[in-house]
Amino acid sequence: MTGMRTRRKALGLGLRVAAGAAAVVLLGGHTPYGQWVVYRKKHLLIGCHRADPATYDLAKRVVGLLDEHLPAAKSRVARAPNAGRLASLLATAQMDVATLGPDDATAMLAGSGGFAAYGPVALRLLLPLDDRLLVARAEFPERHAWLVASALVGTALVPAGQGAEDRAVPWHPGARAFLEGREEPGKD
Repeated sequence: MTGMRTRRKALGLGLRVAAGAAAVVLLGGHTPYGQWVVYRKKHLLIGCHRADPATYDLAKRVVGLLDEHLPAAKSRVARAPNAGRLASLLATAQMDVATLGPDDATAMLAGSGGFAAYGPVALRLLLPLDDRLLVARAEFPERHAWLVASALVGTALVPAGQGAEDRAVPWHPGARAFLEGREEPGKD
């Protein structure tokens, strides 16, 4: 009988220790979100989404060109399940750059249609890519936008001679500065 009580006490103690450890982990903030913050500060994430496979192909091509011409960006593809999730990541500053179809970009910018739940997302055009757009959050640093544009313009993806004509999504000032031949912002 005493052996049975001892085992129950040990089991009870083990359960309390496990519950305490779980509480520390859950309440202590040890979530993958912290690592996501660190990861996105080290890498330029190029967002895309599964519902539009062309955005994934373009994001991979952008990353390949940035690795070649702007390796310090440490760019990576980040693939969301749908455009709504991508809108959420952009609206909450968890991602800065994405490849989108023009209709998605325009609706996201206005916060309309399927993007109404996220409100207007302040997007700016970095470059048109075939029949899609490379966009960034409006807060994306001008110098970074200038560098991305300088790395991509003149490649097979964005042939030289790209103009800064007006579009439905307003140009990012840094990308426009590059296209207009102005100096790299913040370079002193």
